[in-house]
Amino acid sequence: MSTSETPTKIKSGSVITSLTKKQVPSPNVELIEKLAATPIPIALPPSYKPEAKFEKYVNQSVGKFIMSAAMFSKDFSTPKLKNIVLAQKGLLIKVNEAIQIIDGINKGTLHQELISISGAKYIITTVKPRSYYGLNTNLNVGGGIIIVSLEKYILVSLYPASILPTESIPYVENYVINTIL
Repeated sequence: MSTSETPTKIKSGSVITSLTKKQVPSPNVELIEKLAATPIPIALPPSYKPEAKFEKYVNQSVGKFIMSAAMFSKDFSTPKLKNIVLAQKGLLIKVNEAIQIIDGINKGTLHQELISISGAKYIITTVKPRSYYGLNTNLNVGGGIIIVSLEKYILVSLYPASILPTESIPYVENYVINTIL
């Protein structure tokens, strides 16, 4: 036997096998197939996630003048909450509430009905070409709503009773102009 064919003893578990350097162990096909069938989750950085953009807009809008906000898609062909409500902060919006707002804006009848968001009802008092402003119908709670309709999206912002509409409305309108548009 030449030196290149010298047997080598390998101990795996309790079985001792003898291999020559020319022999190659066969791959474990079952393990390879199992690993190939297992999906590997890919964690993308926040900037690559499609919803990160909307979460950023909503999170930045909430602050001194706005207590909560949400961003909707105007397209509700698939009536699932995750497809309609793109981002929200400080709200628990239901699908039917989001659809009511989107449908009212698309039909131009939003100001003709009470808007329900997270259990509170709002009445629209002012209609602008792309914006709707309203007040909470519960005068003990107070506050109001600002809805800005964009080309593909709708921004809904709520302000508390401690903030005047003359402070919160220009804040949201300027935010939309300077950040989202």
